[in-house]
Amino acid sequence: MKLFLASLLGLFFAAHPNPQESLVPESKLTPGRVAASAKDRQGVTVEMEQQVLQRYRIPWQRRREFKIDHLIPLELGGADTVDNLWPQRLRAKPYGPDRKELLAEVLLTKIARKQMTLAQAQEEIRRDWIDAFIDHVGMVYLKPGFISATD
Repeated sequence: MKLFLASLLGLFFAAHPNPQESLVPESKLTPGRVAASAKDRQGVTVEMEQQVLQRYRIPWQRRREFKIDHLIPLELGGADTVDNLWPQRLRAKPYGPDRKELLAEVLLTKIARKQMTLAQAQEEIRRDWIDAFIDHVGMVYLKPGFISATD
């Protein structure tokens, strides 16, 4: 099943090489970062949002189409730094912001139950949050006839 999803995502990325259309962040632009101190947890400013959109070559006028999201969520120790932020398309299907938030909740529960460590959760999200979602929550399917990864 993972191979099938990988194939679909491969086709999607081949058709949409632009990072702004990706379901996962560009690792060179958003490698992810864990907060090392309180300095890394001071909130996301408008200036930081502008930097993120600029790095992904998305005009500020399109800001409403995206959520400036933490790759490693704050709940899992993520930092409020540009290298942990990426523009996640709000209407991305089937893996949008709501799915990523659900993944964070599931991982927090597993950490609380000592089924995984915080470091493991951070690394899984950093590597590929969709793969982590499939591993911990399950596959999400599109309705028949809906093949686009974005609206």
